[in-house]
Amino acid sequence: MSFESHAFQLAKDPEHPEENQDAYRIDASAGIAAVADGVASGIFSRAWARILTDAVAAEPPDVVNRDAFAVWLGEQRTRWEQEIDVDSLAWFQKPKLREGAFSTLLWVRAADDEPESDERPDTYRFQCVAVGDSCLFLVRDNRIVRSFPIERSEQLEADPVVIGSVDLGRDELVEFQSIDLTCREGDLVVLCTDAVADWALRACESGSPPDWSPLWEMTEEAWQEHVDSLRTQRQMRYDDATLVLLNVGRQVPRETKEPADEVPAAESAPPPFPADGDWRETLKLLKDQVAEELSGQVTKGVGKLKQMKESAGSAIRKYRDKLRDNE
Repeated sequence: MSFESHAFQLAKDPEHPEENQDAYRIDASAGIAAVADGVASGIFSRAWARILTDAVAAEPPDVVNRDAFAVWLGEQRTRWEQEIDVDSLAWFQKPKLREGAFSTLLWVRAADDEPESDERPDTYRFQCVAVGDSCLFLVRDNRIVRSFPIERSEQLEADPVVIGSVDLGRDELVEFQSIDLTCREGDLVVLCTDAVADWALRACESGSPPDWSPLWEMTEEAWQEHVDSLRTQRQMRYDDATLVLLNVGRQVPRETKEPADEVPAAESAPPPFPADGDWRETLKLLKDQVAEELSGQVTKGVGKLKQMKESAGSAIRKYRDKLRDNE
């Protein structure tokens, strides 16, 4: 089964996108997509959310088998620890490492089995798994026909269940919910973090459901302006906002995507997402470009100062010569 994807992100503070704690990952070729919402009160929750979504895209865990899940979770915790340069931490950061980072997690995966004989030929199935309050919507004919695991906006008022990057002896409290989702060609499967979910659910509950149709063709800039407008009108709360759209049954899937937090933010429109495995090279190229530009600007500045110095020296010499002539 194939799908085409479109994803958007906007940090709580748009001027500091590096502080965005959300993460997502899409692998259309494997028929899988995941989102995670890192808890800002933890330490390095941004990295933890990214590690979880990357790991799910590589191989989703068996959440039914607790022992197998414990092994998978232990591997991701090791990855998180290895990314932290403890020596570079400030004194007040080190005690927080004992508590670690926290994140929600939601993913969908295309099912391998074929539709039942009595189902429509354009029927597709997804296996959906979630812990916490990141949310999935099934949108058909521009209307939400299924919401998971959150069904009412009031459910978002409670603190969500989260996955921790450190074993605090509470892993048994992490309970995954799962459903099998039956979709039709042309349906939108929407994955989002809680700020977007809260906006969509409250809009539906007020009798003015969101219009999903323009979103697919929106540019990143247009979507960010849309979210900024919703925030200004107090229709969406100020929080990191991530939205992933999967158009079911599309035959030309986009290439695998990584979240924008892997690429430094630019003053203009953000650069395109690099292909899987290429982001380090992209980051190096951007770094070299910035260094080259700054070097050029510094060189020009030094040259200009040198010219000013020479000009001033020449003027002083002329003035001294004139004084001598007058004596």
